[in-house]
Amino acid sequence: MDHPDSAQQHTEQPPVPIVAIGASAGGLEAISDLLQNLSPTTGLAFVYIQHLSPAHPSQLSEILSRLTTMPVQEAQDRMPIEANHVYIIPPNKNMEVIDGVLSLATRRPKPALHLPIDQFFVSLAERQRGASIAIVLSGTANDGTVGLKAIKAHGGITFAQDETAKFQGMPKAAQAEGVVDKVLSPKEIAQELDWLSRQEELFQQTALVEIQEEVQPDVETSPDSEVVSTPEDLSELFKLLRKVVGVDFSHYKTATIRRRVLRRMALYKLTALPDYTDYLQKHPTEVGLLYNDLLINVTSFFRDTDTMDYLGQELLPRLLAAKPAYEPFRLWIPACSTGEEVYSLAILLLEGLDNLDNYIPIQIFATDLSERVIVRARLGVYTAGQMANVSPKRLKRFFVKEEDGYRISKIVRDLCVFAPHNLFVDPPFSRLDLVSCRNLLIYTDTSLQRRAIATFHYALTPTGYLVMGKAETVGASMMLFTQIVKSYKIYARKNNGHRSMLPMVEHGAADNEHIPAPRRELGLSANRPTPELPTPASRITTGQNTFLNRTKVATTPTVSMSTTSHSDDLDLRVDEVLSRYIPASVVVNKDMEILRFRGSTSLFLEPAPGKVSFNLLKMARPELVFDLRNAISKAFKSGEPVAKTELQILVREQIYHVNINAVPLQSANQEPLILVLFEEVIPALRPRTPPRSTPKSPDQATGRRTGNAARRYEVDAGRTGSWPGRTSVGQRRNYQFQRRTAKYQRGTGDQQRRNSIQQRRTANHQPGVAVE
Repeated sequence: MDHPDSAQQHTEQPPVPIVAIGASAGGLEAISDLLQNLSPTTGLAFVYIQHLSPAHPSQLSEILSRLTTMPVQEAQDRMPIEANHVYIIPPNKNMEVIDGVLSLATRRPKPALHLPIDQFFVSLAERQRGASIAIVLSGTANDGTVGLKAIKAHGGITFAQDETAKFQGMPKAAQAEGVVDKVLSPKEIAQELDWLSRQEELFQQTALVEIQEEVQPDVETSPDSEVVSTPEDLSELFKLLRKVVGVDFSHYKTATIRRRVLRRMALYKLTALPDYTDYLQKHPTEVGLLYNDLLINVTSFFRDTDTMDYLGQELLPRLLAAKPAYEPFRLWIPACSTGEEVYSLAILLLEGLDNLDNYIPIQIFATDLSERVIVRARLGVYTAGQMANVSPKRLKRFFVKEEDGYRISKIVRDLCVFAPHNLFVDPPFSRLDLVSCRNLLIYTDTSLQRRAIATFHYALTPTGYLVMGKAETVGASMMLFTQIVKSYKIYARKNNGHRSMLPMVEHGAADNEHIPAPRRELGLSANRPTPELPTPASRITTGQNTFLNRTKVATTPTVSMSTTSHSDDLDLRVDEVLSRYIPASVVVNKDMEILRFRGSTSLFLEPAPGKVSFNLLKMARPELVFDLRNAISKAFKSGEPVAKTELQILVREQIYHVNINAVPLQSANQEPLILVLFEEVIPALRPRTPPRSTPKSPDQATGRRTGNAARRYEVDAGRTGSWPGRTSVGQRRNYQFQRRTAKYQRGTGDQQRRNSIQQRRTANHQPGVAVE
């Protein structure tokens, strides 16, 4: 989130709180119901954005003025916003709010997307931040979803119409995105607005916190001041968050945390922080909702156009051209959110490769603290509103049109690896050419900023670069980086004698206050370890759980609110023992991308040569690929477990027998997944059949016994894997001799039977001769 450029507003009156209302088809009925139940003296200003025909005049102002005593007027350019007024967007116009004044512009012609609700909501979020409320009413498609996300991220409150909406497209799209605070009928929304309008202290506190956040000096403070910087009234809340979700927010900027907490308090009509803390203790699910609110996820495709243009036209082509052929270009995006920045940089890199003769593999690592947004980023599906900054040329080349939006193309998706990761605790990647960490460090104090920048210096190659947000700098770490262009926050790594060292995370017993415990996210097991991530510090292999090893800080067992330290120690020991018996398994999505590893998978999987890939079919032993694809495909289609048994693989000249089970799962966001379990089996011996007691002839009996023995030996050897890979040369020769002997004797018996038949036929043709 970018800060307003002007600081003059700090001494002016707080802006009038604005309620932005968006609707399309069926919206007139909904807005009428809302206005009829709304007090005309709330002290709020209302702006109604309706999808209108550009070729016909609008009668909305006249119609809505009959339903309320508030003045209702069609908006005009540079019209100041006043409390207890209703403003209507005119036809064929786009509208924004700038410093309490409405700004109108002519609608862009087709094929440009027309999303007036998103445009106004976003401008409102950026200008008024916490003094903003947004409502999405009846309508088709998904206009308003991106705007609600911006409002919520900037501290505003969001509503969507419930099942009373005549057209559910817009409300449902916003709910699916997870950006709606309350889903209510228009009448109930009016009641909520009446209550909020009476909370003058709430709006004053929010405005005060925003001013404190903007003017907070970005300077280094002494270590002593950092230790005592956490206010007492937030300390209990920090402890509760650390205990339940396992993340320590005490080093995030206090003003940012307080603003997010005030927003949650307003939703539950709580006016005192201790009351909200008590509510958290009684309602554990609210802790997860607060946690999601604190993880600010504001992003878009090609955000900060000037910086993206410089990267695409200057820096990235230069870095790619300097790479030797077949040497990978490695990029890391911490705090990747829902993936828009990741895919934007991937597109720029692919465009940069168009002008190169050499083949340069691209490896992009995208991480975030929130598993919820990582799941969204992996899907790579976005609404039309989120495509606003993507040119038609890029949209055609790098995206696939779907019914409800756009999906990132496979050529871009295959470059990117997404994984949960805590920048301040988990080991980083290494040998990186570029790190893009934008608009994360503005929310942390100087201690975390210094740790992150030192981590980036350690992770980058000597010729690597760091990209930061417009409001961020390297601060007191100028000995590690130098800014290459004053216009952009792009820094080159310094190599002037400062030794590159990975910052250590203290985890002694006396420093427990700073150890994030493993996260317990909603819908996931509370006792599982923190989400795994392949890192240079935990080498990429698949044996003995080392594929995704983590530091001890990140694998501390989850602490229950009602257990003692003694029981925690016992749980830890039990978990360590049980981990030895976990079956080898992986979780994959529809693209066969591995999302989780469990148990020792080295017998069945191994990293494929070339660029980093977590595709199951690329990592699986060749003998298993066909059956894996078949089983997973059937499990996805049927929704039932599918088993493949008695499969064989050859590993280091030894044959192993394997069973595979594909079990359907479903993630918290309804993404279909498959749990693939691998099992090494020891086949049972087939019981031997005794020879017949009364053979027809000695030769046939001998041949049958020898042949049966040879066949039993073959079957037993093949089932147990003892032949041909595990027997001596003498045993194999003896087996081959027995086979040849049995074949010869079977042939002798067959010849005798043929001679007997011929004799009968000859006798039958001779008169007076009878053959028994």
